[in-house]
Amino acid sequence: MKRVLITLSALICTLALSAQTFVVENPQTDAVYRLPLAKGAQVVATSLTPVQLGLARSNNLVNFCAWELTTTKDGAVFAPRAGVVEEASESRILIRHEDGIYTSLRGLESVSATQGAEVKKGEEIGTAGKNGNKWSVWMEVFHMKKNEAYGTATQSGNSELLKQYINPIFTTRNKCKVLLTDGNSYTVKARTWCWPWE
Repeated sequence: MKRVLITLSALICTLALSAQTFVVENPQTDAVYRLPLAKGAQVVATSLTPVQLGLARSNNLVNFCAWELTTTKDGAVFAPRAGVVEEASESRILIRHEDGIYTSLRGLESVSATQGAEVKKGEEIGTAGKNGNKWSVWMEVFHMKKNEAYGTATQSGNSELLKQYINPIFTTRNKCKVLLTDGNSYTVKARTWCWPWE
C-alpha cells in the first residue's frame, strides 16, 4: 500500500511539473503568424472584448487582445503557426506552439484536426463559421504566467495562473510584418518569413 501511495505521489508531482512546463514568464513575442484563412482572401479584422469570448473573469486576463477575422472568399481555416493540438472540439481548436504560446481559434463550423495531432503552419484544420455570405473565425494568442499576487491579501482574482495575451504579428500581401488594426482589411499571404528587404 505504501509503495502504491509513493508511486501515486511521484505521478502527481510529474503531472504538476509537466503542467508547469507551459508557464511562460517572458515569451518571445516576435513570432510571425499566418492569417488563418484562405490564401489571397480579403480579411476584415475586428477587435473583440472578453465578454464576447465569454471570459467573465477578466481580472485574470492580462493585455487582452482577440480578433474576429471575416472574409467572403472561402471558409477554410489554416494553422497560423506549427504546433500540437491541445484541444479540438466542435467549434474550437487550441494549438500549443513550441515556445509555450497558445493560439485559440473559435467559432468554427467544423474541425478536421484531432487532439494531440502535430499541425504544420498553413495546414488546413477546419472550417470557419458562416453567416450569410461571410465566413469568420475568432483568434486569440496568449501564454500562461504565474500570478505573483496569488495567495496574498492584494490578490485581485482567485487564479494561480494569469492568461497573458499577445497581439500577434502577421504577414499580409502588402506588408511583411503587421499588427492588425480594428476595422482594417488585409490580404492573406501564406508564407510567414520575410525577405531582408521587406
